[in-house]
Amino acid sequence: MGQVEQRMIRECYLRRKALPERIQNAPDLFVGLEVYFNAFTELNTCRSTGWSAGPIPSWTIDDYADKLGLTEDETEDLHYHIRMM
Repeated sequence: MGQVEQRMIRECYLRRKALPERIQNAPDLFVGLEVYFNAFTELNTCRSTGWSAGPIPSWTIDDYADKLGLTEDETEDLHYHIRMM
């Protein structure tokens, strides 16, 4: 949880107001998944565009994984998570 959310929680507590829905229903994320989200946001600009955004090309994911020094298994995981997003 970021500083903004922590400040919102504190303000709601002090003012005895309900927490915003986005904080009440925030997903539980596992530690370590930020690498996949960061990769997705950085590689998102590599999509071909036309009537809609296409998939992120596999070669850009591979290049990104190489720059991070990921193993073959980690690169496969990166491909999986980016495709799911």
